[in-house]
Amino acid sequence: MVQTLFLILFALICVALIFFVLLQTPKQAGLSASVASGGDLFGGRGVEGGIIRITSVLGGLFMLLALLINYVA
Repeated sequence: MVQTLFLILFALICVALIFFVLLQTPKQAGLSASVASGGDLFGGRGVEGGIIRITSVLGGLFMLLALLINYVA
């Protein structure tokens, strides 16, 4: 019962994680342009910052649920 609930939640998080990763805009210039322009290396701005934050939370939940599924199984 618990394992089924974890698997369903895991699948939903996987789909959401794929969706939010595909929404992110690619940074073509890479790390060197960010450092050279004096931009903030660790934070985003506006909508992009929110998408990055959501992606990070979903990634953490993905890893946590993977460990829980492994422990329950």
